Amino acid sequence: MFFVGCDLEKADRFSRTLQRARFMREVYTEGERAHIGASSHAAISAAGIWCAKEACAKALGQGLYGLLPRELEVLWDDRGAPRMTLRGAAAEQFPDVRLSVSISHTEDLVMAVVSAETP
Repeated sequence: MFFVGCDLEKADRFSRTLQRARFMREVYTEGERAHIGASSHAAISAAGIWCAKEACAKALGQGLYGLLPRELEVLWDDRGAPRMTLRGAAAEQFPDVRLSVSISHTEDLVMAVVSAETP
């Protein structure tokens, strides 16, 4: 089966999020926080990762209810393209899912689309 989820956010909303250390630790993995910190557009990066997590949760048919955002992780390949992976309980709950992610933005808006394929 094949499912798609998407999410859209205003980038400026995440400028305040960057100041909330607890939220950053609870939502973003260590690698994601490093990516955000290294970005010249940190709020856009944080928003993009958040959108990917939301889109992934929607593609899995749950939204973020019952899933921890830290267990939905965005990684980047050698060329800088995002990849989506599951960790922890999310990986156990969806062991055979194949995920694809696309993240895009303007100055104001950030969006992500995630496809989830299950056998």
